[in-house]
This record gives sequence, structure tokens and C-alpha cells, in this order.
Amino acid sequence: MPEFDWRSPDSYKSLQDCEITDIAWECLRRNADYRREYEAMIASSPDGEVTEEFRRKGVSAFAHDPQRSFDEQTIFWAPEVLAAVVPVKVAGAADRSSASQPLLDLAGGQVRRAADGWHAVLRIGSADHRVWSKGPPVLGASYAADLPFDGDFGARAYAARRLWRAMNGRAPGPAFHQLSKHRRERLSAAIRALDAHSAGGSYRTIAETLFGKKRIPDRAWKTHDLRNRTIRLVQGGLALMRGGYRKLLRPGRKDQ
Repeated sequence: MPEFDWRSPDSYKSLQDCEITDIAWECLRRNADYRREYEAMIASSPDGEVTEEFRRKGVSAFAHDPQRSFDEQTIFWAPEVLAAVVPVKVAGAADRSSASQPLLDLAGGQVRRAADGWHAVLRIGSADHRVWSKGPPVLGASYAADLPFDGDFGARAYAARRLWRAMNGRAPGPAFHQLSKHRRERLSAAIRALDAHSAGGSYRTIAETLFGKKRIPDRAWKTHDLRNRTIRLVQGGLALMRGGYRKLLRPGRKDQ
């Protein structure tokens, strides 16, 4: 995996403006188990479709290359992982009579087929919208959202409304869950601390890099607040990498 330069804050500037899904991917691709499983799956399935065991872990319907960052590839998160994936189906006669809209560009662009159906990432305006359909895409067909009353209903209904607004030329509005500037900065710092820890950096070295060497005391380091903050950041990065990223993708769920 190409390493971010953890000693340089500029290497992590892209995380300040990216989506929650992008931060989640940056956490997952640092996971050694995922990297090993990717190598095994891609060796047996060059098209990138994952095994049933991998899918049951709730990551993705495809094996995405951990050597590539979020801005180098499109990540197709599994609907059971990302609450904002909208299940859709070709509209029936009753739905068509109520003037449902064609789903723009479903038959082209970022569309991939998996064992469970078709996954698509639609870029409309400046926002990405993620949909999933059991059936193959039909160019020009009218589609309807197919939302089950499960624990993700609120998030998916909100995502469906954003998609509907975008299809009708309106501003989609903010995502269902947006990170505050403070939260985004902390996640970026946790990923950076994780990279430093993985590279063998000591807590003191990591703290000097993150907070500045002048703020680190020559004495009383073991009881200093910045040491505790550094340890929490490293632990937070490890937790995100080991599965905590799921809480970013499905905020508010009690079963995470």
C-alpha cells in the first residue's frame, strides 16, 4: 500500500474535504487482513467479485485494491454496510402512471454486477448517489425506490429523496450524516497517527510530529496530556481500521 507521508500534514489534506465513505475506505484499506484477503480473491477472481464469506463480513460486493486511495477508484460498498445505498427497481405500471422519473445514467458510468444484483454510483451534479438493483439496468426505464422498513429505513429514505431531487434538477441537500470540521480533523489525525504507529513511530515521536516538538516537554513526558492524546489517537485509528469505519457508514444504528 502506498504510504501517506505521516510526517507531512499536507499528505492528509485530501481527508479534510472528502466524503464519509472515503474516510471509511482509507481506514479499511490499511487493514492487514483485508489486504491479505484481497490478494487471495483477486488471484482466483480477476474481475474482483468477492467470495460469499467475504461478503458476509459486510464490506463490499467487490474486492477493491488497497493499493489505491479513495480518489483513485470508485468503492462499491455493500448495501448492508452503507445505509445510503438506495434499493431500486423498474417501476410497475401503477408507478409509471404517477409520472416516475427515469433513473439517469443507470445503464452507463460506474455500474458493476455482483451475485446479488447490480451496483451503481451515479454522479449527478457535484454529488454521488449510490443505488442497487436486483435486475440489470434498463436504459430510459422509470425506476422506483424499494425501501424495506428496517433499521436503515431513515437513512435510505433520506438518500432516496436526495436522489429524487437531483434527478429533477434540484439541489440534493446535505448528506444524511455529515461530519463536523472538528470530527473530520480528529479522524484525519487518527489515520495519520495510525500510519505513524504502523511505521514504528514511538508515541513521543508521533506527538512531536502531530503537535510540534516545542510542545513536548523534556521531562514529565509520561504524565503529559499530549502523550495521553497521542495514545488515544493511535487507539482510535486502530479501532477504525479494525471495523470502526462501519459506524461512519451506518451512523445511529444500535447494532453496530
